[in-house]
Amino acid sequence: MAAIPLDPRSSRPATLKTIAETLGLSISTVSRALQGDASVTERTRAKILATAEQLGYRRDFRGVNLRTGKTFTLCAVLGAPPSQEFGDPAAMHLIQGLIAGVEGTDFKMVMRPVETSDQRFEAVKEAVSNGRFDGIVLDHSEPQDRCVLYLLEKKVKFVTFGRTELFSEHPYFDIDNEHAAYEATRHLIAHGHRRIALIDPPARFLFTRQRLRGYQRALEEGGVGFDPALVAELSIGARRVRERVGLFLATTDRPTGFVTSNEVATMGAIAAARALPAKESGAIQFVSRDGTNMFDYFDTPVSSCYYPLLDAGEYLAASLVKAVEGAEVETLQTIERTQLIERPHRTRGETI
Repeated sequence: MAAIPLDPRSSRPATLKTIAETLGLSISTVSRALQGDASVTERTRAKILATAEQLGYRRDFRGVNLRTGKTFTLCAVLGAPPSQEFGDPAAMHLIQGLIAGVEGTDFKMVMRPVETSDQRFEAVKEAVSNGRFDGIVLDHSEPQDRCVLYLLEKKVKFVTFGRTELFSEHPYFDIDNEHAAYEATRHLIAHGHRRIALIDPPARFLFTRQRLRGYQRALEEGGVGFDPALVAELSIGARRVRERVGLFLATTDRPTGFVTSNEVATMGAIAAARALPAKESGAIQFVSRDGTNMFDYFDTPVSSCYYPLLDAGEYLAASLVKAVEGAEVETLQTIERTQLIERPHRTRGETI
């Protein structure tokens, strides 16, 4: 552990008392200024902050922990599919957002990746039992999410990335996944596609069910029959998606449009399509969920339903801080919609 910076005038760490004596102010005024209390004038606060910086003052969280019972540490339990061939760029953006969301606060965020539903539950139980964390971020929510039920039972503060179907209200941030899949499917129908496949994670996730509803609604409105054989729900990894899409493309009545759940799934689907002759692969069109805008850099044009995961992570972290500090649940429930970004479709090898 790094040493606490010392007051240059002595061998002791700089304290509230040191700052107060230096400026001729009361300790309570210094304390209120450092906590951002509005009762301290801006001029006085600026003077106190400058002096604190000059003396090398750092807040002693050991004393704060004893007084408040808080650890000022938060945990994000994040799902990661097993055996990825490469890092998930969307996950990295989410992590960057989670870190950014606690900047300027006294809190820090610890990441805990898990691969399975059981690992997720065990990670949550461990986080609660060891008392290290003031609150938890959960992604990949499930309809009757046992982690959420456990946290509600233990009265631990948390925020989920995604809603649940539980009767108990809880904080969440979510993307309107039904609308995103609806927009993606409608876009493909508008471009003449009638055989449209949906590539999604397993059905245990609530957002998978939401996306299926949006897909089905767009098909119905477009006069296209729903074929359950065109729905693939699997653990999302580029290799697995490539193999599954390869099976789709080997059929005589192959799909020509694909609605995919994220960047990794889309890369797998594109790899499968590129195994076809250029004229055949060029007829295939993709629309993906997108949290990074990385499709701006793909040779194969991919339209996408975009919402920045940097923003999502930042909102989740900031909401958890508010939850820990006592904000009402109803103020910590947000649903955002994606923006459809159209990228011109063209045959492979064609230039624009």
